[in-house]
Amino acid sequence: MLLLIIFLVLLLLLVQVFLPGRYLAEQVGQSAQMGPRDDLPEPSTELARSRRALANLQETLPIFLTVAILSIVFGEEGWLSLLGACLYLFGRVAHLPCYLKGLTPWRSLAFLVALIGIALMIIPLVPHIWR
Repeated sequence: MLLLIIFLVLLLLLVQVFLPGRYLAEQVGQSAQMGPRDDLPEPSTELARSRRALANLQETLPIFLTVAILSIVFGEEGWLSLLGACLYLFGRVAHLPCYLKGLTPWRSLAFLVALIGIALMIIPLVPHIWR
């Protein structure tokens, strides 16, 4: 089950990777987007937010992936790890539209849910530090 959640998180990453390109194409057109991009205008609000949302995901994704893989390696795929992984996924999925629409404080709350998810995943791994 944890592996499925990892794949869903990576799918979310792919969606977020393609969003800035979509918003750039809307702003400048396909030909300008495929060109050298030397003289692009200032990014639109949507483009800038999609870039920042992607950067924000990239800040926590390595931590989540590390903890998730360690959970699989150490056989810690119990309910707490799965709950944490689900919270991370749901928090990150909720974070994207909140970021794109500029919804405060919901964006911060979604980010907090994802961080709590990572913390829950770490708890079962703590005893393995002393082994």
